[in-house]
Order: sequence, then structure tokens, then C-alpha cells
Amino acid sequence: MFIKKWHDSAIIEHILSSYHGRKPLNYSYYVTAFPDVHAAAARIFGSWKDAIEASGLNYDEIRKYQTWSSEKIIEEIKKLRKAKKPLNSIYIQNHHKPLYMATVKRFKSWGKAVHAAGCDYKKIRLRQLLSKAEIKEQILKLHARKIDLAYPNMRTKYSKVLANAMKKLGGGSWAKARKKCGITTNYRLPKHKRIGKGQC
Repeated sequence: MFIKKWHDSAIIEHILSSYHGRKPLNYSYYVTAFPDVHAAAARIFGSWKDAIEASGLNYDEIRKYQTWSSEKIIEEIKKLRKAKKPLNSIYIQNHHKPLYMATVKRFKSWGKAVHAAGCDYKKIRLRQLLSKAEIKEQILKLHARKIDLAYPNMRTKYSKVLANAMKKLGGGSWAKARKKCGITTNYRLPKHKRIGKGQC
């Protein structure tokens, strides 16, 4: 039987992998699911808390989202709504990650939790959609910054702009969406062969 010999960097890598994969990081979960990792962490770092903090994470926040009940999550969503904070998933992930992670654990999705709090998540999602003028503005800003507007790069780095542009400007075509902004460069060609303009 193969037994892995854990060291500090491997433990940190494991913790961060769980964190980004939205797996629980609380003491009880790791003792049960990954007893070898937990034991090695306690031996090398002194405690599970110290191992979490050595990974660059806030242990108090980790504990907080692990102890949140469904009722507490709903209460927090209502507080954010009362304070007129955005309730779309992107904003919550960026500004209230412990809440988002707790929600995924309890409700399986952010949308279901928002619905449970009495909000219409369909309307919230619609507010994330860009108008035609906003889409054009964003595309032209990217073009002015000399960002590669080829489809593969947009799909990887600016998927929201790409999706909105294809839907609202290009009728499903990214090339047509660019032309609606006055950008005629052929991005299918190698960079050194691209000739075009970009002005509305």
C-alpha cells in the first residue's frame, strides 16, 4: 500500500485545492475525509488553524461559513438587499466569498438561496446584461488598449462581453459584432498580417 509522505508545501497545495474547489475546510470535515492530511498539518504546523493561515486564508472566515445555517444565510442576503448591495453571483463571490461558499454548501446554488430569501433571481440576473451601447463601449475600450479581439482570447478572458456582443450586436457572430463597432480587422489572420480600423 502506497502511503504519501506529506510536507508543508504539499499540505498547503491540498488546502488551496479544496478551497478553490469549494470543499469544506473545517476541522471535522478534514479529520473524516482526509485524516492523513489533517494529522500531517497538525504535526508540521502545530494546528489545523495554523495550517489554514499558512495557506494565506482567513481561518475566522473559514469557520464562519462552515457554521452558517440556512436561516443565517437567508438573513444575510436580506441584509444585503436592504443595504441595496448587488445580489448577482459575481459580486457576491468577489466581495462576500464566505457567504457564497456557505450558500453553495447549503442550497447547492446562489440563485436558490436568493429565491429562498424572497428575491426574484431572474430579475437580478437580467440586471447583469449589458445594453448595446454598453457593449460597444466595452469592446472599443478593449480595442483602444490593444487587447487581442480574436474569438479564442475573448472566450478565455472576456466571456461576458463576448456573449453579450454576439447575442445583441452580431446575431450570433462575433465578427459581425466587431463590425457594428466599426472594427474591421480580420482577427482570424496572424497578428502581423492583420489590417483594419477601429472607430465608431
